[in-house]
Amino acid sequence: MSLTGILYKTTRAFLCFLSVIIFILGAIFIVLQQFLIKTLFTSSPHYTKLFLDSSKKSFILLLITIFKLTSKDTKIRLTVPKEVNDRHGIISEVKDESLAKTLMERQSIMIANHQIYTDWVYLWWLSYTSDLGGSVYILLKKSLSYIPVLRYGMKNYEFIFLSRKWQEDQITLHNQLNDIDRNSRGLGRVNGNIPEKTTHEGKFLWGDLDSKSKAGHKWPYQLILFPEGTNLSANTRKKSIKYAEKVNKQPFRNVLLPHVTGLYTIIKTLSSCKYLYDVTIAYSGVKRHEYAQDIYTMKRVFLEGKSPHCIDIHVTVVKVEDIPMGSIDEFSDWLFKRWEMKDNLMQSFYDNNGVFYNGEKNEGVISSVYDCCCSPKEYLQILFAPCLTLWFVLKVFIKWVFK
Repeated sequence: MSLTGILYKTTRAFLCFLSVIIFILGAIFIVLQQFLIKTLFTSSPHYTKLFLDSSKKSFILLLITIFKLTSKDTKIRLTVPKEVNDRHGIISEVKDESLAKTLMERQSIMIANHQIYTDWVYLWWLSYTSDLGGSVYILLKKSLSYIPVLRYGMKNYEFIFLSRKWQEDQITLHNQLNDIDRNSRGLGRVNGNIPEKTTHEGKFLWGDLDSKSKAGHKWPYQLILFPEGTNLSANTRKKSIKYAEKVNKQPFRNVLLPHVTGLYTIIKTLSSCKYLYDVTIAYSGVKRHEYAQDIYTMKRVFLEGKSPHCIDIHVTVVKVEDIPMGSIDEFSDWLFKRWEMKDNLMQSFYDNNGVFYNGEKNEGVISSVYDCCCSPKEYLQILFAPCLTLWFVLKVFIKWVFK
């Protein structure tokens, strides 16, 4: 192996090691911060939530910092149909072209196709660019709730963990979504209200508190979920084909079939939600009939430095009032049509050599390319605690060695 190759591998190994250390120390610091918040402000739900939401933003900034260390050249190309952008102004003008600034509604849902395990990081980053980084709620597999340290943090963030057993999940969704919805209207627990009663199954029943309670501070939210339920792979594609046969639908070429019941329940429950952001995500370097999860593995990204050169994120907006919610069958037809459009968009991505649109002006879309990053001030805020801790540990270790 050449000297250049040895230096490159050494550098990659060092960056990977540094990233792991920063992540662990940063995560521990955030969890300790949460513990102090819940201890000091136990009698004030308002300030508890205010500071916990701030720590939630800190966590996405920590992840962005880690990604920047290991994948510094990765760009995000954001595209929005021109007519949609004219109405909603999602992509706005900014002074620093490398820092994204978007505008999304403060009570909204974001749905997307699922390519790799880290999709949610880029969607959370997108929420962060709309000043919603501390207001994100994510639907996750229940198995993730057992991760040491992080489980405490994610519980404080009120992330929703689903077991994929509808009998259990419908109660979980009902309880947590009602908390989110009522807090967004200033009528939830943070404002001092509690459910009127709890059923034998554990479902909270709020009753008609709107007419009895004075609304307090309204807390924004953006709920992120993947209706497909899992990321695209050879194995999940086979399962999706079987599921298509079961529900009498045609399987898609480039995405998995979405599951209907969960999203239908979510939209019905979040009465404060007015907009749904339909996101399609794709990764450069992935060809037709390939799987992003096989190409951008943890080893390749963090150890070998083979991260995607560009991540394409296409965003469109749907008014919730325009979604047919009269019955689950009507909603199912609507959702499958949306996913068919998503499938066609992914087909265009492969046909156009890794871009959703060729000749964006003629196609009627607005597009901007950004770094997946935060401001230098925020980098310093995130790195301060881990670096200070690392410096202290090294100082003690050196004194011990040379004692």
